[in-house]
Amino acid sequence: MTRPRLYVVHCVDAEGPLFESTEATFERLKEIYGLDVEPSHDLLTRLQQGSMRLGSPELERAVAETVAPRLLESYGTWETIDAMLDRLDRPALRMALPDVTGKGWIVNWHCLAHVGFDPGKNPRRRVLGVHAVFDHYLQRYGASPADRIHWHFHPVPRTREAHASATTYFNGPELFEVISRRVLERRWFPCVNRPGFHAERPDSHWFLEQWIPFDIANNNAGRHVDQPDAAGGRFGDWRRAPAEWVVYHPDHDDYQVPGRCRRAIARCLNLGGRFNRITQSDVDDAFTRARSESVVMAFSDHDFRDVESDVREMLDMLGDAAGRFGDVPWVYADAADAMREALGLNGGTHARFQVELTNKGTNTHRLDIRLDGPPFGPQPWLCYALRDGPVWYDNLDFGLDPWHWHYTFDRQTVPLGDVIRIGLATNTPAGRTTVTLIDPETGRQESAFLN
Repeated sequence: MTRPRLYVVHCVDAEGPLFESTEATFERLKEIYGLDVEPSHDLLTRLQQGSMRLGSPELERAVAETVAPRLLESYGTWETIDAMLDRLDRPALRMALPDVTGKGWIVNWHCLAHVGFDPGKNPRRRVLGVHAVFDHYLQRYGASPADRIHWHFHPVPRTREAHASATTYFNGPELFEVISRRVLERRWFPCVNRPGFHAERPDSHWFLEQWIPFDIANNNAGRHVDQPDAAGGRFGDWRRAPAEWVVYHPDHDDYQVPGRCRRAIARCLNLGGRFNRITQSDVDDAFTRARSESVVMAFSDHDFRDVESDVREMLDMLGDAAGRFGDVPWVYADAADAMREALGLNGGTHARFQVELTNKGTNTHRLDIRLDGPPFGPQPWLCYALRDGPVWYDNLDFGLDPWHWHYTFDRQTVPLGDVIRIGLATNTPAGRTTVTLIDPETGRQESAFLN
C-alpha cells in the first residue's frame, strides 16, 4: 500500500499586467463600502494604517485589508512581471526548501485569455487577445520539466468592461472560441480548471463536468469574510463546501456538496489575497490529515502581484510545519499529478483517435471518430477553422458502439471545402490529454499528448 503524501500545489492565476491608479483604488472603495471621499495618497496611507475613522473598528480593518500595500503593488507591464518572474525562478528560491524527493518549488500557471471585452473599456490596461497571456507563459515555461500550463477563464460581463466580473459562461461565444483556438492553433486542451473570481454556478459546473476532470476551486476557509463584495456567496460561493483538505466529486445539482459527478474538486485558499488567506493553522491541518490519507493542499495568487514574496511566505509556513510533522512525506506537485495521486487514479495512457473522412455525396462528408478508450466526459471536443477566419465548436452525433461518434459537413453545418483545419481533443478519466488536428484536404493527422 502506498504511503499517504501531502501534495503542495501552487496555482497562479496568470492574467498578465494590471494597472490601477489611485483614483481607481478609491472607485473600488466606493463600490465595495460606499466610501465617497476625495482620492489622495495621504488619505490612502491613513486608510492602510487604519487611522482614518470610518464609524467602526470592523470597517476600518476591512478597508485597511482591501488597500493593503501588498495588494496595491501591481505590475502594469510585461517587463515588470518578467523581472518578478526572474526573481521567482532563481535556484536559491526554488530550492530553498526541497521536498522529500529533493525537488524544488513548482508553479501551475493557469493562463487567462481576455477575449470579448471592449478595448475602449480597459482602464486597467489588461492585455487583450486569445493567446496573449498563454503564449507568454508557454514561451517561458512550456519546456519546463516541473512547471505546468493550465486553464483559467473569466466570464465576460454585460458591460464588456475588461476589469469587471461576471459568473455566467453562456452569454457569449468567448469560452468556446478560446478553447477551440487553443486546440486548433496551439494543440492544447485543458485538464485542470481554476475558476475566475473563484466563481462557479450551475452552468459552469455542468460545462466543466463534460470536459475538465480536475477543478482546483473550493475556496471555503471556514472563516467569516469581511469584504462586502465577496460576502454572502457573491462570486465565489463555497459556503456549503468542505472546509477541510479533501478532494470530492460534486453533486449534480450543487457543486459545493459531495455527490456522484465525474470531475473532482480540490480546496484552494488564497495566498496573499484579501480574504480566505491560507494560514499556518491551515497548513498544519493539511499535514495532520496527510498522516492518514493523501492530501492536495492548493493555494493561489496572481502574476500581476509579487509572487516571489508570496512564495517566501508560504515557504516559512511550510518549513514550520515540516519541522513539526517530520513523519509526513510532502512534495511539490503539478495539479494534475496531485489530483491523480489523491484520487488513487491509475495514470494510464493517453487516448488515441482513429479518424476517417468519407465523401457521402455532393458537398456532404462524414467524419467518423473512434477512441481506443473511454473519454472523461460524454464526447470529445470538436472544432474547426474556416477559410475566412472564424473557428467553430459543435456537438458530435453518437454512434451505436462505445467511444464512437460522427459529424457531417454539409449545408446544415458547413461544406468541408470551407474548412481548413479540424480539431479534436479529449481527456481520459485520469486527466491525460490528447489533441488531434486533421487537414481536410490531405487527411493528414497530427497529435499532441499532454499532462
